[in-house]
Amino acid sequence: MGAKRKFTPRSLEKAVDRYFASIRRTTAATERVETGPKTFEERPILSDTGEPILCREYVVAPTVWGLCEALGVTLAEWRRLCDRQEHPELQDAVQRAYGLMREWREQSLLTKKDVRGLIYHLQNHLGGLDEQPGGDAGPLSLAEKGRLLEEPEDEETD
Repeated sequence: MGAKRKFTPRSLEKAVDRYFASIRRTTAATERVETGPKTFEERPILSDTGEPILCREYVVAPTVWGLCEALGVTLAEWRRLCDRQEHPELQDAVQRAYGLMREWREQSLLTKKDVRGLIYHLQNHLGGLDEQPGGDAGPLSLAEKGRLLEEPEDEETD
């Protein structure tokens, strides 16, 4: 990947934001409203404050490898940037990156029907559930998904 890159807190934060902006889009949540007999219209859903509700949609799943590629660093260099002792000044940007990845995992677990790949990743790389659901067990319940989300994370194995 070339020479080691030096990051300031601001440059790393910008680079992280650029990576996530490159793989997602923000859309207004809409609902189907009947406008006449057999006619419907999609209208924005408004929050209690009267503002349109916006949703982040990831077109590509965020990954540590993808982030490393976008930053122009190796996985080993990323781990060094994550080291609190070596780079305490970069921890806000690092935590932001992991927070956005966690947001994607949580939304995926709670809103998507087929999350077997994500469950596999959580179980094998981040601790996941103690017992793996059987392949024929069907979709996870909301409680089971919640248990996955409550497990402590060890992001370095992504």
